Amino acid sequence: MKKRHRLAGIALCTLCALPALGAPAQTDLAGRAAGFDLFVSSDADHSNVVKAGLTLDYAYADLEHYQGVRLESFRFSARGAPSTTQTRGYFNFADSGARWKWNGTIGTDGHNVLGSGSIYVDEDFRQEYSLSRDLLETPKGIARGIYSTFVAASYDMPLDDANTITGLVGVQDFAGANKRIHLRARYIYALQPEWGLSAQLRTRSSWNSVPRELDYFSPRWYFEAIPTLQLRRFYQRWQYSVALGWGLRKDSGTGWQGAALANMSVISPAIGRDWHLKAEFVYSNMPVSAGYTYNYEQGTLSLIKSF
Repeated sequence: MKKRHRLAGIALCTLCALPALGAPAQTDLAGRAAGFDLFVSSDADHSNVVKAGLTLDYAYADLEHYQGVRLESFRFSARGAPSTTQTRGYFNFADSGARWKWNGTIGTDGHNVLGSGSIYVDEDFRQEYSLSRDLLETPKGIARGIYSTFVAASYDMPLDDANTITGLVGVQDFAGANKRIHLRARYIYALQPEWGLSAQLRTRSSWNSVPRELDYFSPRWYFEAIPTLQLRRFYQRWQYSVALGWGLRKDSGTGWQGAALANMSVISPAIGRDWHLKAEFVYSNMPVSAGYTYNYEQGTLSLIKSF
């Protein structure tokens, strides 16, 4: 088990090292940037996560071209369990070309390799290949130091100007014996392109090789289908996005139930002397713990100042 997860850490390091091994970027990275970010999440089982980070990019051109370091404070608390605090350090990078871009973060919590990396390719259709590794954010995951590694490939396939299909296939390897297969698909129809309004059918399914191994939600199989309306608009160069959906979900241990989601985000252009702001809120009633609790909220805020 330890050998398998050491290999996962090596794979993550290799993926994040690819930009340094590739051809040098043509973008001028003579600038600098500093930033602050905050992530908070909570579920109905009263498990709470707070991540606060400070970033210094010693080479910066824009939001798609940078190299820098990040220091993060991580705090986990749950009902009936002592809170846990960690300090983490990361190296961040992003680069792009005419038909590709990549970004990633690689670091440690002092015990194991953490981070994520993604490579996007836009040839005949958009492709993304990603790898991420993180601590399992449940009481047992924190107490026992359990990590999971997620590898995925996703594709966007436009059918015509109004219709698009997206798909994702992924494998998640937990530090125990369980391996989870993920399949996701989304059909998107542009109702009013000039408004940025689309109708979508979002589906998600997963299979666990060892059901209910620990205290995270892991039935033998899970499926959900959520019809969704999404509005994405620009106003004075600010980007606003709202997605609301309601559908059905089912797993191997329960009957059909309602499934809901809400996602709201705002992204700023350059403000004043190159300030950039991004904020997002996510709500879902998909279970996240073995207790079949149903509400999950997540909020993120990031602020970057280039100089």
